[in-house]
Amino acid sequence: MGGEWKLITHQTEELLQVLNRQRHDWLNHVQILLGYLHLNRTEQSEAHLRRIAEMAMQESMIARLNNSLLSVFFLTFNALNKEMLLEVEVCEHVDLSRIALDEQVLFQLIAEILCTANEHVSQDGYEQASMQVSLSAGENGVHFRFDLAGKISADGMEKLEEIVQKGKCSAVEVTEWIHTEEEWVLELVIPFAE
Repeated sequence: MGGEWKLITHQTEELLQVLNRQRHDWLNHVQILLGYLHLNRTEQSEAHLRRIAEMAMQESMIARLNNSLLSVFFLTFNALNKEMLLEVEVCEHVDLSRIALDEQVLFQLIAEILCTANEHVSQDGYEQASMQVSLSAGENGVHFRFDLAGKISADGMEKLEEIVQKGKCSAVEVTEWIHTEEEWVLELVIPFAE
């Protein structure tokens, strides 16, 4: 029973951390809007409201990926990790239930890539490192594009190489891979099931 309580306690702490981060982010938006309204800057208020609506639409599209593990991972990543900011963009409706990979296998591949990058990203810059992940449905499968603004250690590059090579063995196609000191871009295509 002691192990179960530890697990429940850990999950509760993580959930509270996520909820506190979301509350903090929403309060920031409200304060920005109140500031614009106080200064009679209605154009900036409207622009900020449009940005909030776009962010909510992206969160909705992430939640509807039909892979609950990946959706929750994407939606909670920033609240649980401080080293690297994750930005996820779903370009159009993407249905991950149509792909050839099992939900768990896909989750593990994407989570390993992002967690490894997060663990090995350099913290010596003025700005926080960020990873843009874009998902789009193509003719043959779903495209996952990872674009890192930041640097990864040599050890991290080796680990990411291993993860990508392992992914290639499970029907994942690498369509672009730039991994230099200045740039790190990876695009994977996960084929649709036949």
